[in-house]
Amino acid sequence: MQEQGYIQLDNGTLQYLKIGSGNKLLLAFHGYGNDASIFTPFEAYLPGYTIISINLPYHGDSNWQSKMSLQRKDLVAIAQHAMNKLKVDKLSLLGFSMGARCCMCLVEEMPQCIDTLILAAPDGLVPNPLYNFVTNNFLGKWVFGNFLTHPGHYMPFIRLLKRLSIISKGRYKFAMYYLEKENDRDLLLKVWPNMSDIIPDRKKLKAIIAQRKIPVYIFIGRYDKVIPVDYGEKFKKNIPSVQLHVLDKGHWLFDEETIFKMIEYLR
Repeated sequence: MQEQGYIQLDNGTLQYLKIGSGNKLLLAFHGYGNDASIFTPFEAYLPGYTIISINLPYHGDSNWQSKMSLQRKDLVAIAQHAMNKLKVDKLSLLGFSMGARCCMCLVEEMPQCIDTLILAAPDGLVPNPLYNFVTNNFLGKWVFGNFLTHPGHYMPFIRLLKRLSIISKGRYKFAMYYLEKENDRDLLLKVWPNMSDIIPDRKKLKAIIAQRKIPVYIFIGRYDKVIPVDYGEKFKKNIPSVQLHVLDKGHWLFDEETIFKMIEYLR
């Protein structure tokens, strides 16, 4: 059973999918360029859960004010809306790639409400100086905007960085995939700045997880060129409640085999 709904926030309205009708709550956040529907296959495996899958700004039918970034208080409002809807005081979290940052920030903001945290190919496990530069630095913002509106001027430089192995072939291929079309560049120009405040404080987050012994399950593809396995290794170090699962896959993890492994920790 699925139905659509909307959450009104200060700077816009976010669409969500309500998937299933169980008594437990799973709040899910998709990755860049995906939408809330990527979590619909979980319904068949989790009859005891209701999944509230959020369409982040500029994805799906969510409507967001231009140049206003998503805030942690927005994530808390989303979680509270979902808990009120189901009349529960606990929830589990599932985040893919960019959406994993939403989950980690929610753990920091409301740790007393978290049952289980599942992170799939999660962004945010380690600092990203480039992302911070192009979203939080005046010069970086200008370069980022100019690059996406006039990409042809920068392509020789990007190719040089690849030849010098300053950026990997995998990251180069990933970047080119999203830079080839004007619509894709426009989405990137909107989404990256919008998510710039949703960055976990890794030291604080790890301390909360360790202190509260929150079960955390990280899934990363062995061949993922965007989120390498060693990011997960660094994050789980010295935290017994964190488990890392390395899969023979790339960045995309949502096939039947992997979904079944993820839901084992929720059932």
